[in-house]
Amino acid sequence: MASRKIDPLAVCKNHLDENQSFVLQGGAGSGKTETVKDLLVYLSKANPSARVICITHTNNAVHEIQERIGNRYHVSTIHSFLHSLIKNYKKNIHSVISELFIVPLMERLEFDENTDNEKEYKKTEHDRYKKIYSKFAKKLYSVKKDNADKVASKREYDKDPASYNAELNQKIESLNQHIKTSIKSMEYMKIKYNETNFDSLKDLSYGHDGLLTITHLLFKTYPTLGKIVKDKFDYIFIDEYQDTRQEVVSDLLELITSEDEEIHQKLTLCLFGDSMQAIYSDGIGSVDKYVEAGDLYFVPKADNYRCSYEVLDIINDLRLDDIEQEVALARLANGEIEKETARHGDVRILYGICDSRPTAVSPLEEKEEYFRKIDFLINEAKKDCENAKTLMLTNKAIAEKEGFKQLYKVFDDRYLDVKERIEEYLSRIQILDICNICNLYIENNYNPIIKAIRVGGYSLQNLKDKSKLQKIIEKLLTDTDLSLSQAFQFAVDNKLIKPTETCQNIFSSNEKLKSDLSCDVKYQEFKEKILAGLNTYSKIKDSFDVKSEEEFNDYKNLYKKEVFVDTLFSDSIKFSEVLNYTNYLNENSGYITMHKTKGSSIESVVVVMEEYFWNEYDFSTLYNAERATQKVERWKNSQKLIYVACSRAKKSLRCVRLLLDSEVESFKDKFPNAENINLPKQLL
Repeated sequence: MASRKIDPLAVCKNHLDENQSFVLQGGAGSGKTETVKDLLVYLSKANPSARVICITHTNNAVHEIQERIGNRYHVSTIHSFLHSLIKNYKKNIHSVISELFIVPLMERLEFDENTDNEKEYKKTEHDRYKKIYSKFAKKLYSVKKDNADKVASKREYDKDPASYNAELNQKIESLNQHIKTSIKSMEYMKIKYNETNFDSLKDLSYGHDGLLTITHLLFKTYPTLGKIVKDKFDYIFIDEYQDTRQEVVSDLLELITSEDEEIHQKLTLCLFGDSMQAIYSDGIGSVDKYVEAGDLYFVPKADNYRCSYEVLDIINDLRLDDIEQEVALARLANGEIEKETARHGDVRILYGICDSRPTAVSPLEEKEEYFRKIDFLINEAKKDCENAKTLMLTNKAIAEKEGFKQLYKVFDDRYLDVKERIEEYLSRIQILDICNICNLYIENNYNPIIKAIRVGGYSLQNLKDKSKLQKIIEKLLTDTDLSLSQAFQFAVDNKLIKPTETCQNIFSSNEKLKSDLSCDVKYQEFKEKILAGLNTYSKIKDSFDVKSEEEFNDYKNLYKKEVFVDTLFSDSIKFSEVLNYTNYLNENSGYITMHKTKGSSIESVVVVMEEYFWNEYDFSTLYNAERATQKVERWKNSQKLIYVACSRAKKSLRCVRLLLDSEVESFKDKFPNAENINLPKQLL
């Protein structure tokens, strides 16, 4: 158990004074970000000449920290920081950017006669071969429009895996060389950071993840970049370190541990976060190995300024480390310390018993029946917790409940990463700008509205202009028949917004796409086949001239793009759905996804322990030790996510779970006070 006797703030100040890199680890509600602010203020007085950069993960967090410390130090997101660090070295970026686009080679895993099962080993190797072959085939078609041969079956592959691997690697190396030669022929000044989630070989641009990869490659390839960082900064603060890419943290840690005779000043790395809140797969998660190696000093912070005593009992039992949080009484706005009685609340764990759980491939009726049972449990949980926010795993499960089902579906039909795509696309076509004006109006926050509409060209000179503006915004808010495209044109016509170049380019591109596809005879034939139900490669290949699955997917993507454009800008997608979606994003609705739960506290919370067919999670591992042992990574992912969700509750917490009869005993072992809620007969 972590000791409460130490003063974490005082310990961190001492580490700053001694130029000792450290990690401050504290659970949800422990005041880590406040500690960041306090330490930045301390440094500004104790070491005024210190050069400091503070990195955090959201623009909101950037603004929060800046409000406290002013302009004394630069505060930015990790992407802004890294972009500012490398943007002027395009020639160097040009030498490594090919790594974003090349295909990895097939490297066979060694077979261990003492531990490996030969049958499983062969299956795993062929699965790996197929996966890499698929990457090669897709890249080959996208780059050269060539079709790869059919992948070898397991029976063929098992006869001579070494030859098949060597042949595949030869093809990959040839393709990779083609990609590298193509990039080498492109002007390095063309390279740019596109500020999206995607890399583009055609444009020679890189996205958010590409930026992180390129920076890592530059650190490894050009040691001078590390020297520049050490020469530029004395202290680097990273808030929410657990969500920072492992390579980024490792590169910075190498800077603080390496000795460089040319650079005399020492770089101090200060990390703040919680490995239990590492719920994103690309983050470093834990820095335990660096602590054990002596590269970082470990500073535990056991305080909890958020949760009630009762909620703490639950979340402490969910933690996977030695930190056991304890209630810390906060100082109120009037200067008084809050009363201990104010930090009491209540927790209820509710479960219902069902005969079976549907799977992702179960009939829709079976799924809907199951979800009705979950909804019943949620409603039961809210009976004595009326204003609670409901935390669920998936956006899709929330979309219908919060009134943006059609909007979500049009993106879900085209993209895998739906949430990121919705926000990015609606932002680029300025629909979110219109929503922002509407939401500011609802909040009676008029100054930002005036600033926004000036950019659009709206002139606010007198009461008549003000009255007209009020009617314009009221129509956007109340006309439920207004489609997304109609709302956009209405906002443009009334000078609420002025279309940007990006927005105009998207609309022009959409029109060109529709025009080109309407004239493409082969595509129109493909479209007829798809509409007739021949919607997979195996179904269509005998009746349509398509030479490979990659070529089929190329046509299928064009079809999805056409449907996406036609549907999004049709009358079926209402602007009211977009308003509902922004309310959800801003947490002004009754539902929140668990992955969006890291933030401010909520008075009362209902946590829905249901996976909604997301196979990365299995909440039964929280109470089924055997399954937890079999699926260690899934258990850790699941327990961390439930910890994060539950820890957001300030006073009252409800957890609901549907159980099979065989699970009740182990569930009650984990949650002794769990209550059985009898489901109505019509739901059984």
